[in-house]
This record gives sequence, structure tokens and C-alpha cells, in this order.
Amino acid sequence: MIPKAYRLSFLHLVFYISTFVIASQLYSIWRQSNRSYFAYEASNWTFDPDVHGNVHTLSHEQCDSAFPKLYHSLDQSVSLRQGRKVHIQDIEIEEGRCMLRVMIHQGELFVVDAGQPEKCYVTNGNERERILGTLAQIDRALTTSSVSDPAIPNVEFSLSLDDLPRRSKGKGTFFGYTRKEEKEYNDIWMMPNYAYWAWNYTHAPSWNSIRKEIEQKELELPWAKKDPRVVWRGKVKMAELRKELVRVSEGKDWSDIKPVVINNAKDPHTKDVMNLRQFCGYKYTVQTEGTSYSGRLKYLQLCRSALITHPLEWQEFHTHLMKLAGPDVNYIEASENFGNLESAMEYYRIHDDEAEEIAKNSYETFTRRYLTPAAVTCYWRRLFWSWASVQGYEPQLYAPDKAGNMVMRGTPWTAFAANWPKNPSAIP
Repeated sequence: MIPKAYRLSFLHLVFYISTFVIASQLYSIWRQSNRSYFAYEASNWTFDPDVHGNVHTLSHEQCDSAFPKLYHSLDQSVSLRQGRKVHIQDIEIEEGRCMLRVMIHQGELFVVDAGQPEKCYVTNGNERERILGTLAQIDRALTTSSVSDPAIPNVEFSLSLDDLPRRSKGKGTFFGYTRKEEKEYNDIWMMPNYAYWAWNYTHAPSWNSIRKEIEQKELELPWAKKDPRVVWRGKVKMAELRKELVRVSEGKDWSDIKPVVINNAKDPHTKDVMNLRQFCGYKYTVQTEGTSYSGRLKYLQLCRSALITHPLEWQEFHTHLMKLAGPDVNYIEASENFGNLESAMEYYRIHDDEAEEIAKNSYETFTRRYLTPAAVTCYWRRLFWSWASVQGYEPQLYAPDKAGNMVMRGTPWTAFAANWPKNPSAIP
């Protein structure tokens, strides 16, 4: 006969085991539901531009899933080095040459050398906007890095703020907003333009705000209600092809192409200035290069319009995604001097459905995916890792001064941003 006390202990044991199993199962269910709510790591995760377009905390795996075709220029830059490492002398900059030298150390951004970019070749006075817009994107990519990913590696690099990166430095390896497919540009690594943070000159207070505004306008203005003409505005003195564009389209009923003059009330072309949102009201938009790449391209690609451009000389980090033929065709290519523009307009006015398909493909490719803020941040983080793979030195945050004391080589970007162009070390 089993003693009564023993039977009670056995019943208690069964009770405790059952309670533990049930509690464990409930905790597991709660944890899974909690993760799927607060994180973006569901096993069947799919990029949704309406939900994730402005999310900067995507993991490496999610970035690859959402933007598989985004990193072409980075893969190309790594490949072009053919295993050769970047040396510390390759990233040196000179004073007044439109460049910055920066360091990422343990996830924090430092400005190692500002080089007095206010004295550089940027002639329209927006060097502050270029500097802060670029550094702010870098900082955001660092501070939003997913905790599921490895820590961002320590890297040190230089970047050019100039529209012509080789004007900043004839030799060396550094980041730039643009480059050509020529040997002299092989060591230029492309980074997103400063306007992906903000560009007040174009009345775009943030990249996401202008993107959302245009997206809302497109919902209100279907293809059939758009102006059927082709639109362009710009300064003709910047490039000969712009003069040709105005000449071949002058007086044509299919054209709303006009030169503009800014900040001169006496000039009749001042009244023709348009804001970015207005361009999306047309079925056709024209993109032209100027000094080098055109800052307007990415904005026009936010429209559900058929983009027309001459053959591009200058690349940006996303221009490899422009498709001239096939099921994903997303732009129309004109001749170098726009001599065939009229015949192209005649064709597409008859084949309106083809033009609409081009506009739709462009919108889905760029507005809805590859030019979302999330994509830009994913590109920055991949840029850091790609650079780290060829970096032939270990960035040092501290170095001895003349007296032998170990001092910080860089200024935290927060202090730099708050006080530029003053020297942060001189703050009282």
C-alpha cells in the first residue's frame, strides 16, 4: 500500500509538470506573436512599399529580398579592384577640394577632415546642404542597423561633394554621387545623392515627403487625365543638348518644353518655372544631363509618366535599373541631340497603351521599390560592407599628438553638423 503522503507528492509532481508544459507552450505562442508585431522577421516576409517603404531597420536578409537588383555598382567596384586593397594614402584629401574624409568606428560617425569644402567648386552655394544631407544619411544607416545583423565594420573613407568627382581629386579611391563608364572613374564608388535626405532648392523638405506627395497626386490623376504633351524646364546654358531640345520642340503642339531663368524677375522665362509635383501631371517628361548627372532624374522617376532621355553619360547608383527594352521597359531613349523627339511623340501618341505601360513600369520599379527610403538605407549599409572588403588598413580613432598624448582623430558628426563651418574644437 502506498503511503498517503507519497500519493500527494506524486499528484503534486504531475500538477507541476503539466503546469510547466502548458506555460511553456503559451510563452512560445506569445513570443512568436510578439515578434511578428514588433519586428520584420516573419519567415514569409515580403516587401510591401506601403508598409516598409520608409522603414530603415531592415536586416541584410530583408534588404536582399526586397532589393535584389540594387547593388550592381558596388559589386562592380569590388570586382574592378581584382583583389587589390585600398591603401590609406588613396583616401587622402586636399584643402578646398569639395571632399570630406570620414570614419565609422564602433557604429559612430566621425568627420576626420572637412577640407574646407565651402571653398570648393560647388558654385550654387549649397555645399552645406550637400555635406549635411550626405552625412545624415550615413548616420541614419548606422543608427538603424538591425540588431540581428553583425555590427557595421570600422571603415574610413573619403567622399566627393562635387558634380564632377574627378575635379575633386584626379587620383585616389573615394565615394562620389556619379561616375562614367571610363577607366579614370573605376575608383569612384557611387553613393546616393544628398537630396535623398533633403534638397530645399527644389522645395523637397525630405525625400520621403516629396515621394509621398507625388504618390498622392498620382492617385488623384490617372493616366487618361494627364496632359498628353511632353514637359521640360531647365537652364539651357548648362549644356548644348538642352539648346537643341528647346529648338526641335519650339512651337510644336506636342510640347511644353521651355527654358527657365531663376532669380531674375525681368526675364520673361522666370514665369515658366515649375515645381517638381507639376511635372507628374504630364504623360511625358524629359530628362537632360547638365554639368554631369542630373539631379532631376530621380524626381521624374517618382512620376507615373513616360520618361524620355538622351543616352546617359553619367551613372548614378540606381541608373542600371533603367530598362530600354523587354517586358520591364521603363523609359524612352531619344537621340543625343533630340532630333528624333518629334517622331517618337508621334509614335507614342498613336500607341498610348505602350507609353502607359512604360510609365507604369517606371513607377513600380523606382517609386514603389528601388527609390524608397528603405532601399537607399539598405544601399548605404551594403556600401560600408563592400568597402570594408577591400580596405587595406585598420581605422584608428586615436593617434598621438606632438606631445605624445593620445587624442581623437575625428569630430563626432553631431558636433560637426551643429557648428559647421566653424571648428568644433573651438567651441567655448
